[in-house]
Amino acid sequence: MIAFLWTLLLVLLIAVPVISIGKMRDIRLNAKQKKWWVISHVLFVIMYFTGVLGNFVLTLFTLFIKDRELIYAAHYFIKYFDWYLIVPGALGSLATGLWLAVGAWGIINYYWVIVKWVGNLTTIFFGSIFIGTWIEKALHALSLNEFEPMQNPDYLHSQKMLLAGSAVVLAILIFLTAISYLKPWGKRLLNNRR
Repeated sequence: MIAFLWTLLLVLLIAVPVISIGKMRDIRLNAKQKKWWVISHVLFVIMYFTGVLGNFVLTLFTLFIKDRELIYAAHYFIKYFDWYLIVPGALGSLATGLWLAVGAWGIINYYWVIVKWVGNLTTIFFGSIFIGTWIEKALHALSLNEFEPMQNPDYLHSQKMLLAGSAVVLAILIFLTAISYLKPWGKRLLNNRR
């Protein structure tokens, strides 16, 4: 519950000012501004994607080795990838994506934009609530010297959940990347109620 609340607070601290400033100033990005914001958005997405892919590969690596120190090192790197690549990449892509939506397309004007921010929020909350917990549980289980990692049921459960969770997040990020390029759905028909 604490992870959810901290994540919600961070998301609100990013989303509310970006949307408020954009709406109050009626921001419209020109072509040059839009290109630079897209570049920054793509860089944050690359950071995010690289961290998730690294976590997936390292967790996959732990399935095939027996050396306790290597397994611990892999999970230690997974934790640092989470802190220094995934979290800033996810929050940066959220902030730049919202700014692009406010200044170029509108937050709720296009179906593909709505799907992108819902997908990004889903991965952010899933990662902070579940994946972060599995990382900590795996490291804790590894720190107990009474079990070898491959005989420790707590570690094995966390390992499998990390692998599955990373695969889910990777799949969502690939889907969101495809949506960004293809823009498969058109503009929503909005009622102009007075």
